[in-house]
Amino acid sequence: MNLILNEFIGIINNKRFFSNRYSWLALLFLSNAFFCQTSPAQIDSLYNTTYELRKQGKYDEAIDLNLKLIEYSKSQKYSKGAAYSSFEVGNLYHNLGNYKQSLVYLDQSLSYNKEVKSAELYSKIYTELGKNYSMLSLLQNAINNYNIAEQWSLKISDKDKREKSLFYVYSCKAVSYEAIGDLKASNLAAESAFKIKQDVISATRLAKNYILFKNDLAKSKEFLDIANDLIQSDSSVTPYQRIAFLYAEGLYYNKNKEYKKSAESYLEAINLAKKLKRPNEEKELYKLLYQTYKDDAKDEKFLLDALEKYTVINDSMENENMKIIEEPMHKIINEKQKEYLQNYKLLLYIGIVILSVISFVAYRLFKRKNRKKKIILQKEKIILQKQYETHELKQRINESFSELVELAEKNSPQFWIRFQEVYPEYLNKMLTVNSKFTNAELTLSAYIYIGISSKDIASYTFRSLKTIENTRYSLRKKLGISSEENLNVWLRDYIDNH
Repeated sequence: MNLILNEFIGIINNKRFFSNRYSWLALLFLSNAFFCQTSPAQIDSLYNTTYELRKQGKYDEAIDLNLKLIEYSKSQKYSKGAAYSSFEVGNLYHNLGNYKQSLVYLDQSLSYNKEVKSAELYSKIYTELGKNYSMLSLLQNAINNYNIAEQWSLKISDKDKREKSLFYVYSCKAVSYEAIGDLKASNLAAESAFKIKQDVISATRLAKNYILFKNDLAKSKEFLDIANDLIQSDSSVTPYQRIAFLYAEGLYYNKNKEYKKSAESYLEAINLAKKLKRPNEEKELYKLLYQTYKDDAKDEKFLLDALEKYTVINDSMENENMKIIEEPMHKIINEKQKEYLQNYKLLLYIGIVILSVISFVAYRLFKRKNRKKKIILQKEKIILQKQYETHELKQRINESFSELVELAEKNSPQFWIRFQEVYPEYLNKMLTVNSKFTNAELTLSAYIYIGISSKDIASYTFRSLKTIENTRYSLRKKLGISSEENLNVWLRDYIDNH
């Protein structure tokens, strides 16, 4: 049986095995017949074939293979196999835009890796978690996960693996820092990645930065040439890397007013994104294509076609993201609540200790009549300190409120997260009234709580006033309050006094 398995593994490691779909179906059929006795070494060998499937854009087949490997690993109690294959499935689902399933398998991989304790895998998992949060516009959480990934990368003993891991973290960091508006940090991360390895992604990232943030087309062209040379000379360059290069190349041609070449680059990238089933890249490319057609004063039908395709993909992704964003949001909120409770317990313990010490000192001072004056002075000092702390607290609340209003006006995805940091009891009190609020209803209630009108909410969020009023009606219904009651007053009274 082992001889047959070894021959089978040798066959599938041959690149030509993956040349057609029938061969892949044969793999699945044979795997069902033989894998009940698969050893850890054989599982590892099969896991290594994932790269070849990825390279050919066969993501669904790669997912099927690794799902089977997870089951085989579990049957053999092989935690390493289950951990790595779970990560692979999480990564593949991310590439397909299925962020909910991606997060599920990444959490599963984290659980298995507690036994394996692989610093390299921890770095991969946290980097992938960061990528998912970034795609869901939870950018600060994305950066936090990248920072954790960086710390694990530094613990990898093998130099080559450590540098490879750091390169990937810095490349991803550059994207999230750009999205959050910290262009200096984005460029620094991109340069750190490029110093480690000059590949297509790091070169095109720097080319893009020089185009968008420094308007230096000559410097951008240098990095594009480096990336193009790598594409021509390196057979291992993936279709995704080529998409990244064409994206930056299209930007360069657009800024250089070579609109025809710009459109050609975007269209080639769009075709690749469709083949790889990467809707996010496809959406962004249609947006850029629309802008190029607009700059080139193209016929209106070209503009409308690009804009319509962008809108269809964008609406589809927004609807899907709204369905799945609540799960990671609840995870983030739970983590915040645990952190808050831990800090609260620690402060309570410290407070008890301090109170005990103060009580003891006060008793000693009381027993010594000759030190009454010092007791009075000490009390006055405490009162002044309390007054100062109260003033500081009010100042912080005012600053936090101003920050929330500013985030609301910018329609920032950070508004809801920051709101819960300022008002940590808000979510629990709302869920006590009704546990079935949607994320949109909770966010709207937060806007109302800080006194923003429906008209302004519609303006800030780019929604129609009718849409906002419908959400307000749903919110009232779930809160169980009549249309005559002032919603802002009701929320203020309930949250502040219950």
